[in-house]
Amino acid sequence: MAVLLLALISAMIYSVLNVGIRFSEKGEKKLLAVGRELGLADLLHRQIKGGWYDERKKKIVISTDDDILRIVTRVPLFYTSAGVVLAVYRYDPGERALYYQEKRDYYLSDYDDEYVPDYEDMFCLMADLDSFLVEYDESSRVVAIELNEREYEFTAWCRKKELSRRD
Repeated sequence: MAVLLLALISAMIYSVLNVGIRFSEKGEKKLLAVGRELGLADLLHRQIKGGWYDERKKKIVISTDDDILRIVTRVPLFYTSAGVVLAVYRYDPGERALYYQEKRDYYLSDYDDEYVPDYEDMFCLMADLDSFLVEYDESSRVVAIELNEREYEFTAWCRKKELSRRD
């Protein structure tokens, strides 16, 4: 009888501990996923805030499609000593992955508002991403991003040089 009670109590303790361990693992995975998302949002915020103002075009060099963000920024991820780079984010809904590419020669005519790099030439920045939609409002300089069904808005704060008028 004592052995049977010991077995029942051991089984109950094991099941309670097993449930606790599973919840702990799920919590760790959730925290890791949220941490990655916040890290990506921080990178996007820094790069958008560091957007580059083109004196010739008289605008900040940012362009978007639904799942592509192109920004010339002073905050590179890979080429930290390059100064100004073209950063391109491209979402692949089939793979649920966000890809990233940086170009140091951002001023080439090939990298215009219609530039779309191949996924093979890009670095997979984040996998298991449910959504990535992006819009840019040029008048307010606000980039709206939907990332895993959370919405973020970042404003480009680049400094443009005041031109002196010489008539």
